[in-house]
Amino acid sequence: MTIHTMKQTSFEPPAIGEWRKAAEASLKGKPLASLETRTPEGIILKPLYTANDIPEGQEERLNAIRGGTGRADWTLLQETPETEPAAYLEKTKSALSRGNGAVVYTGGWEKEADSKVLDELSALITEVPVYIRCSPDDPFLSVFGRVPDDRRSLVTGYADVERTADLSRRFPTLRTIAVDTGSVHMKGADAVTELASALSTAAEIAAEEDDFGALAKKLFFTFDVDTHFFTEVAKLRAFRLLFKSFSVAYGEQEPAHAPVLARTSLRTFTLADPYVNLLRSGNEAFAAAIGGADAIMVAPLDSLTGSTGFSERVARNVQHILKEEAHADRVLDPAGGSYYIESLTESLYRGAWELFLQFEEQGGLTALAADGTLDRLLAEKKEARIRSLAARKESLIGTNIYADPEEQVQPASRAVEPKGRFAEPFEALRSALHGSTVHLIRIGTLKTVKPVADFAAGVLAVGGIRPELSPLFDTAEEALGYLQSEKPRYAILCAPGDQAEQSVRTVLEGKPAATILDAAGRFADGTAASLREAGLNGFHYRGQDILDKLTEVKGILEGGTQR
Repeated sequence: MTIHTMKQTSFEPPAIGEWRKAAEASLKGKPLASLETRTPEGIILKPLYTANDIPEGQEERLNAIRGGTGRADWTLLQETPETEPAAYLEKTKSALSRGNGAVVYTGGWEKEADSKVLDELSALITEVPVYIRCSPDDPFLSVFGRVPDDRRSLVTGYADVERTADLSRRFPTLRTIAVDTGSVHMKGADAVTELASALSTAAEIAAEEDDFGALAKKLFFTFDVDTHFFTEVAKLRAFRLLFKSFSVAYGEQEPAHAPVLARTSLRTFTLADPYVNLLRSGNEAFAAAIGGADAIMVAPLDSLTGSTGFSERVARNVQHILKEEAHADRVLDPAGGSYYIESLTESLYRGAWELFLQFEEQGGLTALAADGTLDRLLAEKKEARIRSLAARKESLIGTNIYADPEEQVQPASRAVEPKGRFAEPFEALRSALHGSTVHLIRIGTLKTVKPVADFAAGVLAVGGIRPELSPLFDTAEEALGYLQSEKPRYAILCAPGDQAEQSVRTVLEGKPAATILDAAGRFADGTAASLREAGLNGFHYRGQDILDKLTEVKGILEGGTQR
């Protein structure tokens, strides 16, 4: 076929009915609904979206999102962790020369800086934006006192400091009223709860001000971005719609631009296999860029144990790649018009607005926090995410799946470890069990038993347990002889499905009394109950809660008894 012929070739547009028939045929009897998934926010995601899924008011929605976003580019806010002021200055200048977009300070100075350092930094913040997040008595704030009166209007950026620091009055172009959802994020909030919390916090601030228009010019919002890529893109887009509606409620039909600062989430970071954190933060930064963030902060891959110059440079380069190679800074709202993203954005917008109104009816976020309602809500959401990880409905690579049992997980630095990471219960088990071994009793040919044994070994690896593979046995009687010889405290019998039940029964009849035996694989309920009555402790199967199972294994290996 020539190029000319190809250009002249056309296809009939596919009908949704044709797709449905093809999908149902491929499912081999399963309902089409089996392709649907539910997000932590309770939103049902369909396997296919069409133009019919675009909510009404598309043009108005796009105008609000794109008008609220303002520009395609964003500012790099790479943190500069350093406790010594002079060293901080040098690292900051180095970072700026390598593409960082602002002077970034998030606390850490252990002493006052000398005059030379303060003067250099005060001159620097009149040339590039500044981002600070610290207490009102932090020694870094002395930098602002060194800025001459006639140059204060040149200081731009963001200051997340208590109002007692009085930066707002002295620096008119500096954003000084921060709404940071990081605390609810780390406690387990989903996207809807984060958005509603941001609005509720802003409402409490607005209640203390006389002029919402003036307040809006000082506001900025900070969101942590999770690994749920499309949800996080839609979350930032939904915020633009929410702030528009929020502002209209205060009488501002055309609100001032509200900057959104995006921070890659530390709740998804792991101590195990830390280089996977780079993939997570890269995914999150990309979502923030596509979602229209005004500034992005990328956590170094080893943030939990203390970052290095290398990891800080790599984190900064994540954003350079997004700009220079992916060109994510050249298109305003690239997700706009996507049937899926538009539907998801609308769902988050409506869900967050409804939850915000519920918060307000109950007295606002502060009242909910005071009586414990907020913490209970967040604890439920966090537990649901952890259970989803425990059942492997979600993945933390290197932690709840594809773990390396030989890896010695490094302890977190007390100075930087955030509370609320999803990996914490997995890491606690792994630390307690690391170095343990468990016998896997293999019956059948390598081809038939390997998938079963590999699955069991993978579950054990999550707990840092090394599998002790038995020889391949042709019969259950041979496996029984091995057990009687080795007399392990605990073992898992692995056999292909057609041999599994009878193999388990044979081994149970003659196994050493002190050996606690599990079987790998899922059995029918009646069969499972019968095997338990015959002396089997339990099972390892896909979809079970591996945290519960490994906790049970921990008790056995530490000298406890089976259930």
